[in-house]
Amino acid sequence: MGYRIKVTYSGRLLLRLALVLIVGIRPLVGRTVTDETGRSVNVPDHPQRLISLAPSVTEIVYALGRGDRLVGDTEYCDYPPEAKRKPHVGAVLNPSLEQIVALKPDLVLGIAEANRRETAEQLDRLGIPLYGLTAHDLGDLLGREAEAGALIERLQNRIQAVAERVKGRPRPKVLFVVWYQPLVTAGPHTFISDVIRRAGGQSVTDDVREEWPRLSLEEALHRDPDIILFPRSESFAPSLEEFPKLPGWRDFRAVKNSRLYFIPDTIVRPCPRLVDALEEVARVLHPEPAATRLATGAQQ
Repeated sequence: MGYRIKVTYSGRLLLRLALVLIVGIRPLVGRTVTDETGRSVNVPDHPQRLISLAPSVTEIVYALGRGDRLVGDTEYCDYPPEAKRKPHVGAVLNPSLEQIVALKPDLVLGIAEANRRETAEQLDRLGIPLYGLTAHDLGDLLGREAEAGALIERLQNRIQAVAERVKGRPRPKVLFVVWYQPLVTAGPHTFISDVIRRAGGQSVTDDVREEWPRLSLEEALHRDPDIILFPRSESFAPSLEEFPKLPGWRDFRAVKNSRLYFIPDTIVRPCPRLVDALEEVARVLHPEPAATRLATGAQQ
């Protein structure tokens, strides 16, 4: 689970990160299975009471039509709206064991990038199975193989449409700002950088080793991004109009040229809506010519 193990992603994993449910990766033999973090877990044949320990997992459970079986999730699970009405078991990093036990789950779902190994071990001692996901199959585990396959096909088609639209176009240099003070960005092996590549851009951090590197403003300025992207969220305080006034930030060419954009914060969640973010980033990096937009509007 976060098990505090850092997981590295290749560009080929965007779809699997968006779904966490690729079908047929590993058959479930009996009911003692190896979860995606390498742990042996005893799971029920037909889990009826699920708890999700991550917003991305919650979204996927709903996308697979199993939201009615979700008896609890975290305080950060806010999509779909029904998820906010579920009993919450606390934060992603430190869920309440007491609240989990009180909800009597027969299966808890977590992810390696957010939850702690201690949580898995504590639940194991209480006799509650926690299945840890990385980039593999949830549809199979929940008995929704057909739904998972259909969802995958729809998302694959949308991803391919973006690839065709940006093919052959110049690739602008992009700085993605996870947080601005201090400046934290996304490394080359994260799903965020994969989105930027698939949207027809080039991350300015493609040469760094860390997954979530912290850069000085001087170093980021030296990398000279054409475009700067920010996740649209309530916790992000400055407006785009403020950056030209901020020391250090006002020196960026992208700031001077007003090439700063908020994009959906779904880009920071490895769930089906990650493809929504991909399409939006592609529109920002490669906007349609005005003539094309006018022609399209005239046809409607």
